Amino acid sequence: MEDHSYIEKKYFIDEYRYNCPFCNIRNVQYSLDFTHSFNWTENKTCYVYFVKCSHCGNISMHLSYEDLRENYYDYKCFIENIDIDSKIFYSVPTSFFVMDSRIPSVIRELITESEGCLKMNFLTGASASMRKAIYELTIIERAKGKDYESRIKSLKLKYPSIDPELFDILSQIKDMTSDKIHEQSWDKWDSQYLKLIIETLRTILHEIYVAPKIKGDRLKSIRKLKEKLVKDKKNKKESV
Repeated sequence: MEDHSYIEKKYFIDEYRYNCPFCNIRNVQYSLDFTHSFNWTENKTCYVYFVKCSHCGNISMHLSYEDLRENYYDYKCFIENIDIDSKIFYSVPTSFFVMDSRIPSVIRELITESEGCLKMNFLTGASASMRKAIYELTIIERAKGKDYESRIKSLKLKYPSIDPELFDILSQIKDMTSDKIHEQSWDKWDSQYLKLIIETLRTILHEIYVAPKIKGDRLKSIRKLKEKLVKDKKNKKESV
């Protein structure tokens, strides 16, 4: 059976459907709400595409050096049978999916900045933002230790339910010293290394700040249903 899991990692599935970065609904219809073009350089044109989700109504922006519009219905859809993602060099939101608001805003902003820099291949800025995001996490979580590795180990012990391999990946990050951050003398990471660190940190953040809240909300919902059931049974007995 053919594996189609890669589709969930794409922004655009085809000219009609995409994975919305706002409401997180996969395979939802979108519309090409508005397009424009401008001169990126004297000899290069950049095309701007504003895409609207049919479910939540939020609009994302996408940049390309190619005119991807189908020449009908006043340019209101993309060309058929092309890999739209491969033609887009920058999107807002830069993240494939918007990070949950329950994650501290300072960390969300740094990761978004890092992903934006990575998208533009600004690897030094992307690397610096990720280092800062990890440091902010250790500060917010009051991780113990005098050095980076011991602080990550502290987080690993604090959250034993999270796969320890995730923390091991962060603890092995090269050049993670506060001196390099403060002196702004860090080395840039390559794009594949950055992607690994970003995905690892995003997963850890989800497990720390989002998953427990979802579990708690579900538990509250079950308790309410149980209370309602008990109340209904009691009222039924009293009415007999």
